[in-house]
Amino acid sequence: MRYNRLAILIVLIVIFVLAFAVWRGFPPFQLHTSAFPGLLHQTNRQPKQIEVKIYKSERRLMLYGDGNIIGIFRIARGFAPVGNKEKEGDGKTPEGNFVICYINDKTPYVYFYGLNYPNVKDAERGLKQGLISSSEYQQIVSAAQMGGIPLWKTPLGGEVGIHGGGSLWDWTQGCVAVSDADILILKEYLTIGTPVEIFP
Repeated sequence: MRYNRLAILIVLIVIFVLAFAVWRGFPPFQLHTSAFPGLLHQTNRQPKQIEVKIYKSERRLMLYGDGNIIGIFRIARGFAPVGNKEKEGDGKTPEGNFVICYINDKTPYVYFYGLNYPNVKDAERGLKQGLISSSEYQQIVSAAQMGGIPLWKTPLGGEVGIHGGGSLWDWTQGCVAVSDADILILKEYLTIGTPVEIFP
């Protein structure tokens, strides 16, 4: 009887820890599946034009080189995956047209490719809704015009990007996560200015 209670207690603790990990956004275990093959073929020629298209509902990142699909990768989204990002802490991944504006290779998630979220469209919405000031709006617009990093510390949120850490479940604060192996593949293609389009 005492062992039954102990076993039940252990099971409950494990369930609680896993639920807490999912809720708090801890990265999942790394799993790879044949439905998301990564690079479709190796090529000796580096494509001139790289583009990324992310389909949130399909959990899919498509890597294009010179207009052709060259890779398909599974993604994790923000912990509240449905809908467009509106504010800091909402757990949503933004939708729209962005570019990579920042690269960090000193991150727990192997590489981080920061997107220029919030962009001008997001800033216009934020100003209209009273989430940001006109000064913050102007700073975001100026950064967009110069191709720089937008103001990331506003109620709109920021520091959204593509990084490693795993793609088994939706665990990020709004970023797009892939497996560590996949981010190492993507690093060969992604650079400052790479366009990234995110669809619902």
